Amino acid sequence: MALNKNFGGISRVFNNQNYRYYWVGGATSILGFWLSKLALGLLTWQLTHSPLWLGVIGFSATFPTAIFSPFSGAIADRYGLRKIALFAISASAIISFVIGIFTYFDAMTIELLAILVLIQGVTLAFDLPSRQALVYYAVPKDDLSSAIALNTTTFHLGAFIGPALFALLNPFFGISFAFFFNSFTFLVFAGALMAMELKPSSPRDAGGPTILADMIEGIRYTYVHPGIFAVLAITLVSHLFIRPYIDLLPAFADAVFNAGENGFAMLAGASGLGSFAGGVWLSIRGRNEGLTRILCLGIFGSALFLIIFASTKSYFLGLICMGALGFCLITMAVSSQSLIQNSVDSTKRARVISLSTGIAVGFPAVGALVLGLFSDFFGVQGPTLVAGLFCLIYSGWSVRRLLSQSSSLELNLK
Repeated sequence: MALNKNFGGISRVFNNQNYRYYWVGGATSILGFWLSKLALGLLTWQLTHSPLWLGVIGFSATFPTAIFSPFSGAIADRYGLRKIALFAISASAIISFVIGIFTYFDAMTIELLAILVLIQGVTLAFDLPSRQALVYYAVPKDDLSSAIALNTTTFHLGAFIGPALFALLNPFFGISFAFFFNSFTFLVFAGALMAMELKPSSPRDAGGPTILADMIEGIRYTYVHPGIFAVLAITLVSHLFIRPYIDLLPAFADAVFNAGENGFAMLAGASGLGSFAGGVWLSIRGRNEGLTRILCLGIFGSALFLIIFASTKSYFLGLICMGALGFCLITMAVSSQSLIQNSVDSTKRARVISLSTGIAVGFPAVGALVLGLFSDFFGVQGPTLVAGLFCLIYSGWSVRRLLSQSSSLELNLK
């Protein structure tokens, strides 16, 4: 299979059979994820009509990744990335099917839903690091940046297709269909991973270090590696204070812009469109050189546009800021993942990526709760403005350290 070379890095990654398997399975799974995410929110609202429960369910779905990521990474490095990914994906498929069954027979309660979602959040902590680490083995190292960018772009494309498909199918099949479909897409992705031709991993010495020792080694390696630590240090604050903006958009649309539900959809759509554009650009660009500088610009840009967004009452300017913010955040996310994947020791890949994933997935959940709490007292604009200012100041302080590590992060040393 050969693609037009005018598509740059996209052409090169799709010319790898392993990546084609990986992408088809991942794209199918992403579609199931978005259908399930929308169905989960609607089911929670129908059961409780409580914004608090919406927050609790959302928090339960993602925060376990931050808690269990060091352990899940150590497990994956010890027993194999694909093996752990298949186990976690299969468990997620079962949980989605159970949610679908209880929903179909009108037997679901909000307490049971919270428990099931929390368990699925734990499986996600094992799934995501292994899944992301496998990308390294699906493409040549020179094409790693394009592969990661294309994966991220596909995820945001699912944010457009998923809601449209849910709106089309839900009136005919009901909410439970989304959970059944999500379960099926997990199995499709599992099949795709099994079809990939990967070199067998070397068996670990039975008398070697314990899982706890592996966890500590992974954390220590991340801390002492100057490049990887610099990447995580500068992105951590962005995950905590900038990325939660998406959870506050309904409040901005209603209380600040007086734009209602359609206004919220337009703001979210503008953000998604910016993310899609940034992901496509980096996919075509397809090289590691310059990613450190792009990461720094993405951090600065996202903080700046969030500050402007939180300061204005102009809906039109808000839409522009959302598009720019989405573009900046996706360039930050893709650059940071690419730089870490490019420079990490392969024997510690899952452990380091699990820490990165735990920060990227878990910290926005914490930030959303904190900003939401302060917004209840001070309104949504003030806390968001302070968060953007803090991130801008912190980035200015930490960017010099990151740029000093650009050579070791960007060069193909391994």
